[in-house]
Amino acid sequence: MKKIIFLLLVASLFLSSSLVAQTGVRFGVKGGYSLSTQYGIDVPGIPYTVNSIWRHGFAGGVLAYFPITESFGIQQELLYITKGSREDITMLEQPVKTHTEYNLNYFELPFVFRYNFVKIGNFNIYGSTGFALSILLNGSSKLNGTVDMGVTQIPFAESTKLEGVDIFDYGFLYGAGVDFNLFKKKCFFDYRFNIGWNTLMMPTSKGQDPAPLRNQDYTFTFGVYI
Repeated sequence: MKKIIFLLLVASLFLSSSLVAQTGVRFGVKGGYSLSTQYGIDVPGIPYTVNSIWRHGFAGGVLAYFPITESFGIQQELLYITKGSREDITMLEQPVKTHTEYNLNYFELPFVFRYNFVKIGNFNIYGSTGFALSILLNGSSKLNGTVDMGVTQIPFAESTKLEGVDIFDYGFLYGAGVDFNLFKKKCFFDYRFNIGWNTLMMPTSKGQDPAPLRNQDYTFTFGVYI
């Protein structure tokens, strides 16, 4: 129910902004590649070490660009984006090693300030910064591990939904991009880095403390103004 209410509120905000938009506002669609990982929080005394590996995924959605001046504007977006990581975890007090795949899928609302730096022929280069509010649509973790018994290693596997993980995430973002004309359409290519503020307690092996991790991701998207 919380997810449904949040989605309705976000959609209402986006539509109301569109209704009061000034002349010159541009709408568009975008889609592309998401490269995500999670970074650990330095907590003294934790009984494990963590090595993060990238998750490859998708980012895409719709946007509206509101020009304030010729060089500066605000961009509001509604995105679906995959985040998460692959974590190699080694227990320090037990002979246990695990490889965990964290898959998190978000509905994200970035609010971006854009500044056009330079125009070179058909290309308009811009920088961007802002923040994003995200809600977790669904997620899962898949764990494979081994217990080292000295003579032999005993494998085990676990799989679970991320029901105990905070559904909200908040992040700071920055990036750059370029607008250009292609086949009589105004197109753009956009690079962005988003670093999460919220600490997510991600599950580890059964009976062990969760790992305090934060999201971060790089997105590379291509879009068209419509």
